[in-house]
Amino acid sequence: MTLLEVISKVTFKEVITSVEIVDLRNKGRSNIVVSTLNGDVRVYEFHQEDKNPLTERCKLGNLPPLAAMGIGDVTGDGVKDFVIGGLDNTLRVVVFLDDCLSVKASTPLGSLPTSVSVLNVLDDESAEVVVATSDGSMRCYGWYDVALDKLAHKVLERPVFSIQPLYTKGMPYSRFIFGDDSGYFYIYQYGDDRLHERARISVGGDVGLVSTGDITDDETYEAMTVSDGKTLTLYGIVKGTMERIDSIKAPNPVNVVRMGRFWNLEPARGQIVVSHANSNITLLTLVGKRITEEATLKTSKKSTESNLAVGDIDGDKKREIVQAVGNTLYIIDFNDT
Repeated sequence: MTLLEVISKVTFKEVITSVEIVDLRNKGRSNIVVSTLNGDVRVYEFHQEDKNPLTERCKLGNLPPLAAMGIGDVTGDGVKDFVIGGLDNTLRVVVFLDDCLSVKASTPLGSLPTSVSVLNVLDDESAEVVVATSDGSMRCYGWYDVALDKLAHKVLERPVFSIQPLYTKGMPYSRFIFGDDSGYFYIYQYGDDRLHERARISVGGDVGLVSTGDITDDETYEAMTVSDGKTLTLYGIVKGTMERIDSIKAPNPVNVVRMGRFWNLEPARGQIVVSHANSNITLLTLVGKRITEEATLKTSKKSTESNLAVGDIDGDKKREIVQAVGNTLYIIDFNDT
């Protein structure tokens, strides 16, 4: 029997706009990173046994409110960086060094950033940044010495609100996917100073959210789209082409999807963690070619939006779920008995 259980609840003064789980020290214990409506980015350590379970390690304030954020090693120093798109139409690279957060570089975009993703589109040590903006543009940046340098710029037909990497076994770099309101999602690849469309797949609804992760344990990411806010459709690469595996209709609008092999289940099966707008968390698994509901948990009585991340925040080699609803952070344990 699979159970989801709230083990800690922390209330903030400000509304939480994003939550991520990142191993900043590369020691196997990840930090909880939150951004707030005030423009703060805060890094916490979690200790369940303490009266105050979250210990703030560092904070970066006086930033414009966040519109989108991506995480990855952009500067190539082996430590994850935060790439933040602000409501001031500026992209910032925030680095973690000596237990401090600081802005390493800023890049004006000219339009509101709608999605930011950090991924390796080149076969090198540092990650690149792909950002979409409200004017329908998509740009790819690489890190050179002390700043982001634009590698490619493409004007799309429609705005994009979700970009995710697509890793493929045997390929030293990643492609990426995104969707739009035309009813398609797209596979793109960087090369020769351009962003190239490699495939477009018909979904049949407004694709506002995409997610990727390896849930079949074949070293290649699967892709999931959320169309019309509620329909989750899973795709996998078969003989070089993206094919539909299964689809399921959510009872409420979906805000976040995370995919991967987060927990060792018996029998082994991939997991999809979904956070709905009404705060309901659903754990889905892939059994053969069918999406199956394993567990569900509602954390808040009143909610119109939620966010969620998965990672090992207490160092026990088991991953927890951290969900943000309004100004409240829920720490959720997973048990498979």
